[in-house]
Amino acid sequence: MPARRDQAVVLRLSDYSESSQVVTLFSAAHGLVRLIAKGVRRSTRTRVAPGLDLLELGELGFLPPTGEAGLGTLTDWMQRDAFDGLRRDALRLQAGLYAAELVMNLTAELDPHAELFAALVELLRGLAQRESPLAAKPPPASIRGAEDPAAALLRFQTALLRAIGYAPNLERCCVCGKARMRGAPAYFSSTAGGLVCRDCEPQQVEKRRVSPRLIDAGDDPQLRAEWFDLLNYHLTHMAGKRFRTAERLHKLLRQRASPPAAASGRAIGLGSGRPPPATPAG
Repeated sequence: MPARRDQAVVLRLSDYSESSQVVTLFSAAHGLVRLIAKGVRRSTRTRVAPGLDLLELGELGFLPPTGEAGLGTLTDWMQRDAFDGLRRDALRLQAGLYAAELVMNLTAELDPHAELFAALVELLRGLAQRESPLAAKPPPASIRGAEDPAAALLRFQTALLRAIGYAPNLERCCVCGKARMRGAPAYFSSTAGGLVCRDCEPQQVEKRRVSPRLIDAGDDPQLRAEWFDLLNYHLTHMAGKRFRTAERLHKLLRQRASPPAAASGRAIGLGSGRPPPATPAG
């Protein structure tokens, strides 16, 4: 059987034997794949192919699982981007690890999501970008969210929710359909699919109160940590489990001072009570 070719991001590495590892990848054409990488641990120190590292982008050849076997086989790997910049900052690195955990828990094996793959690569590139007076030119508009890791992260959360079909409704009550009035008390229910009005809230078992300020002034950079919390709450409910990386990421987002509001609010699309739009693929 000829090896399949694809490009992928490394999401997880776990030891399998003295010389091999199980690698979990999110690929452009095949979605989530779990492969045995034979002999990879022998080259970890020197980073000689086929050595792999977390959160790097590469091209691979692999043999898919056969029969009831759960693992395929990695035949070759060529690193294309290590995203080194995100490893120099705790918040950026934690955001990348959180994104990897989301993908592993909310997508199925061999179920491709090309736009979500593009969004993940864009997120990692954005997180790896660092503002520098020595930079030859500013980053492209498509990754300008890198100026604030929280902005890039919010875009990815939204892209993932759209990819799996669970983007929340933040415009009107998901139960009765009534449009939300500015300043009105707001509740969020993952089970209902988004906002729930005050009249319908008592019937919802699963819910959380949401600050009207968050919904009314969604483009305020000072509220990005709150947006993260809300979307993470929704993602956690969809996955049926808490994400191990979320608590530390929450603390880092709260500690990190937000950048000035100039232009950055429009860049992540948080106006009119909407979460940031997914970055277009391509």
